[in-house]
Amino acid sequence: MQRGSVQLLLILLFIVIVIFGGFYFYQKTKVTKALPAPELPPVKQSEFNDYSNLDLGFKFQYAKNLTVKEDSEEEYNKRGNGNFRKNFKGYVGYEPGKFLGAVTVLDKSNSFDINPFSVWVFNNDDNLTIDAWFKNYWYYPFLWGVFDWSSKGHVTPDLEATISGQLAKYKIVTYQPGKPKFLYVSKNQKMYLFRVIGEEGEKVLSSLKFNSEK
Repeated sequence: MQRGSVQLLLILLFIVIVIFGGFYFYQKTKVTKALPAPELPPVKQSEFNDYSNLDLGFKFQYAKNLTVKEDSEEEYNKRGNGNFRKNFKGYVGYEPGKFLGAVTVLDKSNSFDINPFSVWVFNNDDNLTIDAWFKNYWYYPFLWGVFDWSSKGHVTPDLEATISGQLAKYKIVTYQPGKPKFLYVSKNQKMYLFRVIGEEGEKVLSSLKFNSEK
């Protein structure tokens, strides 16, 4: 076979290899592109919202059908059409503890009288025990009256619970709307007063965590 024929044959063979190689690569790429994308599992949406208050030192979760409102003595007075701090002082001759802040969780009724969860926070620089605080202030601003032991004994917080690792003392006051559970916790020179009503309130309370001590 002549040299020119051999070269021509090699050129033709190279062209055939390139054509078939390109066709194979194209088909493989086409098949790869045609494969359906894997289905990712749906992202599970949380049923709860988070609330955190660094100043008051706690956080909790609440159901998405509830709302959170930061409260104050002024707003509480407006709703009650009175001045509860002034009235308290008029009864006993001294004011209740220094108010630091309050948070309320409301349901669709938007009623502050039977809302599921409230927490009021007071300054407790003197580190009064729960019993000593209750002796002075009852459940201000929610419940107080004639200041003698026979009148307040039936609502004394003599039951114990644990909230975020902290000892709490509480009482259920059956004659108030919603039969609220009032709980006290003393922590970090603050006194926390919780008012909890119903299952939704209990869920919020069970999720509550106090901030770690610095």
